[in-house]
Order: sequence, then structure tokens, then C-alpha cells
Amino acid sequence: MKTHLMLRILLAFHLTGLTIMAGTTIIDFFTFKTFCRLIDHSDNKALNLLPLMSGYGSFVRAGAAILILTGAGMFLMMKGIWWDQLWFRIKIALVLLLVLNGMLVGNKQGTRLRSMTCEGLPDFIQRSVHIRANLDRFYITQLLLFFLIILVSAIKFEK
Repeated sequence: MKTHLMLRILLAFHLTGLTIMAGTTIIDFFTFKTFCRLIDHSDNKALNLLPLMSGYGSFVRAGAAILILTGAGMFLMMKGIWWDQLWFRIKIALVLLLVLNGMLVGNKQGTRLRSMTCEGLPDFIQRSVHIRANLDRFYITQLLLFFLIILVSAIKFEK
């Protein structure tokens, strides 16, 4: 009985970590779109969004830490039996894609956008088009990966 209760508690925290990560990504996406809309209209208020956008990463990392710790805890409590199930291996692959996309695309493009903005280039809008398009794709990909991770976890299909 204690194992079942502990598993449920870990699952609740696991879902909390997922909610933090996915929710922060959604908020970051909308903040980014607001930034783009304001910058396109030469509104200097857009610059006030940069520190806010920079801070979202700490929430995503905190959610990821909660996810990893609780996921490892549940995996160990279940003695690794999930590894033999196809849904779990697909979920882990999707999680790896989520992390890689965040590190290799999101971080890199976000840093480039912030540095270009701080340089205050007069042709910022034209020079940032490619980066902004990459970030659009990044956010859509991240949100799609979150959805697929949730879907695969909820369905838990067999081979």
C-alpha cells in the first residue's frame, strides 16, 4: 500500500514538473510573439520583455529537474518494467528530442535574438527575420513534443 501511495505522490509531482515546463513554454511563446509584434511597430516597450523572456529558462529547468527526479523515482519503484513497453521507449525518445531542441535550437536562437536586440541595430527587423522564424518553429516543435509526450503517456499502448 505504501508503494502505491508513494507512486501516486511521485506521479503528482511528475505532472507538476510537466505543467511547469509546458506552461512556461506556452507563456514564453506568447511573450515572444508579443515582442515580435511590438518590435515590428518600432515600439520600445518590446525591450522590456527581454529580461522577462530570459527568466523563463529557470522555470523550465526547475520543471525539468522535478520531472527527472520523479521519473527516475517512479522508474526505480517499478523496477524498470516500463522499459520493456513500447510507449515508454517512445516517450523517452520524445523527451530527448524536447531537450535537444531546447538546448540546440531554442537556447542558441534566443541568445542570438537577445544579443542582436541589445546591439540596437537600425536594421534589426530585417536582420532578425531568420532568427524569429527559427524561434517560431522551435516553439511549435516544443509544444507539439509536449503534446505527443502527454498523448503517449496517457494511451500507454502496447506492441
